[in-house]
Amino acid sequence: MDTLILKSKSFLFWFEWTCTCVLLIGVGLTSFDIFPLNIWFLLFGNIGWILLGIVWRKTSLIVLQTVITVIYVAGLIKTYI
Repeated sequence: MDTLILKSKSFLFWFEWTCTCVLLIGVGLTSFDIFPLNIWFLLFGNIGWILLGIVWRKTSLIVLQTVITVIYVAGLIKTYI
């Protein structure tokens, strides 16, 4: 990815809020027990937050979102295999 685009404050602002909205949709789907669609939304939202953690160099954010993403992937593997 082009580092100029990643460093753009406007792009990062919209990317951050898009990932947040995707996560909130996933949480809403979870509350209505809409499975596995909820996991897909949560997975993609967390991947976005991992990327933001990398750009911002926030180790705690990277670790947290990576662990959560691994848990979601394990759940999807269990569901589909």
